[in-house]
Amino acid sequence: MKLKFIALAAMMAASGAANAAIADSNDNTATSGDLFGSFYSAASSASFTVDLGLRLDQFYAAVAPSALGIKLVWDLDGAGSFTDLSTTLTGLAAQVQAINYGGIFNMFETPAVASASDLVFDVKAMDGFPLSFAGAGANRYLSTSSAASLTASNGQVFAMDNVDAYTTAANADATNSTHGSAAAGANMYDAGDATNVSFQNGSGDNWKGAVSFTSPGSASNPLNFFYLSNTSSTAANAATVTKYAGSWSFDTLQNQLIYSSAAPVPEPETYALLLAGLGLMGTIARRRRQA
Repeated sequence: MKLKFIALAAMMAASGAANAAIADSNDNTATSGDLFGSFYSAASSASFTVDLGLRLDQFYAAVAPSALGIKLVWDLDGAGSFTDLSTTLTGLAAQVQAINYGGIFNMFETPAVASASDLVFDVKAMDGFPLSFAGAGANRYLSTSSAASLTASNGQVFAMDNVDAYTTAANADATNSTHGSAAAGANMYDAGDATNVSFQNGSGDNWKGAVSFTSPGSASNPLNFFYLSNTSSTAANAATVTKYAGSWSFDTLQNQLIYSSAAPVPEPETYALLLAGLGLMGTIARRRRQA
């Protein structure tokens, strides 16, 4: 009985450790890296990083780039929660890891940060192999950007795993006593932390210098979302870049991070044509009855 208890405790400890760490591009043996969000204000010298509880492969399998009717909502306050409000079945609600954010976001969102005009955010996920093993599709990344379209070479995609330094620092900082809480899945940068825990130093605007596009954008505007993957092991060749139909936004009033690809609302002209068509069909039907 005692051995069983010890084994159970070890399993629980291992599970907790897995939930506490953001899996990066090195976690690519059986599963892919985690989806994680970052928020940063240079004026306030503060950044916040959070594990969103889903892996790249889970998101990629459940949400097609062209899928409409998707709405995924993460509450960043306190214990946090995930809600799938999609009209399209995704199954992600059953897959998301339960993560206690421990109020870290509340500590990050000081009045100065909340009102900062330079507050930006981004969402990333990583799954890459070293260059020497880089068969087509072996390196996969998800990234936000305010750009309408992106291009990247295989070499740039190979270098995107440089951001591992950021997730490694963030994971090590998750129990930093200066934050007042040993919260799983979230951490905040402040003056007492290692430099890589700061978004500006550890992740940066362009995947730590790997790419030519910027991943973050203003917290007041939605960001486009892209899937990037290498096409071969030749660094100079163009990589695959696919744009998602949905975008990421941050509700600053509700402290909610949202991915949404709403179904298009018909324009007034479309309604007018529809009504005209129905009217014409009705006229034809009446004439046939009278004939």
